[in-house]
Amino acid sequence: MVNFYTPQKRKLAPQQLTVSISNLDTFGHGVAHHKGKTIFVKSALPNEIVDIQLTEDKKNYAKAKVIKYHNLSKDRVTPQCGYYQKCGGCELQHISPHLQHQAKYDSLIKLLQKESGASLQHIIKHSPQIIADQPYHYRRRARLAINIIKGELYIGFRQAESNQIINIEHCPVLVTQLDKLLAPLQHCLRKVKQINALGHVELISVDSGIILVVRHTKPLSETDTNLLKQFAEDHNLSLYLHGNDLVHISGGTEHYYLINHLKLTFSPLDFIQVNSKINQKMIVQALDWLALKSTDKVLDLFCGMGNFSLPMATLCKSVTGIEGVNALVEKAKFNTILNNNNLCANTNFLTCNLDDCQQFSRWNYTTFNKALLDPARSGALNVITEIVKIKPSRIVYISCNPATLARDSKLLITAGYQIAKVAILDMFPQTKHIESMLLLTKSG
Repeated sequence: MVNFYTPQKRKLAPQQLTVSISNLDTFGHGVAHHKGKTIFVKSALPNEIVDIQLTEDKKNYAKAKVIKYHNLSKDRVTPQCGYYQKCGGCELQHISPHLQHQAKYDSLIKLLQKESGASLQHIIKHSPQIIADQPYHYRRRARLAINIIKGELYIGFRQAESNQIINIEHCPVLVTQLDKLLAPLQHCLRKVKQINALGHVELISVDSGIILVVRHTKPLSETDTNLLKQFAEDHNLSLYLHGNDLVHISGGTEHYYLINHLKLTFSPLDFIQVNSKINQKMIVQALDWLALKSTDKVLDLFCGMGNFSLPMATLCKSVTGIEGVNALVEKAKFNTILNNNNLCANTNFLTCNLDDCQQFSRWNYTTFNKALLDPARSGALNVITEIVKIKPSRIVYISCNPATLARDSKLLITAGYQIAKVAILDMFPQTKHIESMLLLTKSG
């Protein structure tokens, strides 16, 4: 047998440099330049001079980590979370809220200008519009992963750049009621006999109380079920077990949050905005931008169970909400009946897959003069063509993905709309996620 010699690949010696950080990128990394190459430096801030070690070196860019700080930015703050160096959940805690807002706003503006072709000078000349609230204790909903290692239960969030679970007993971004539950919940789950049957847990805190959903992959014994039930009763929780179906075990079954003096009910598995204070401010801003009148007919696309539809229905002539999930449409109809005394608009909710153009005939025959969109990360590419045909005078577009927002905005601009307002929604402080909203108006 012939043996072929294969020389071992030579390992490159780690390259260390001293650089000055000029600004932040979209992900909160410091940006430096060296010999014409852009270097993205994790945990570095503008105006800091740092010694770095390259962790990735490509033709047009490089990534690096900090070896030494020669000076610290005035916008560097001390993280409030004891798991900050390990947990991958809130990677921007070392950055002041002001700089977080500014960096996200700048990133959004640059992307909109680049992809849509709009100059946005009429917006840039004014101070950034930032819709923000408290930087910590804002999250009213959290999904906690469960991992079993050598028979020991770990509950928490994933480690940065890893699938490993960081054991969490305290989380400062959760609302206080949920934060206080983490340690006792962990203590309870470690008593479960069928520990390997546990999947994950979800905690939700709303005006009606706290909900605990325990996901399991195998049926739980009566002993384990009673253990969880007792924990829920001791802490005044509504408990659900989620196997093949969602099963209510104890506590209340009517779950709701209040918005604009309206009660919006939902199921524990339904989507709701995780930041209640920003959700309230976002709705107020959307209503203001739409400048609703008693004669307006409004189209609400991706309406869910009525988070925007019902507040709008207190001000205009009619609201038509379109949603792809039938259970949410039924919930929106129920919420309309529940709040009927506070509504003045005719409301109509329809189930329609907004990714399927063949279903659009269910709603696009009606005349609307204003519209609101709140799509998922994939955006609203298919419905933009229909909106252009309808020609609403004002469109409010709420987005959780700047890339699809910019893409869809370009189509609207081509159709004669202009971006009149831009706002950053600080829905997820301490994270790189950018939530935003635009007001687009019809030219002429």
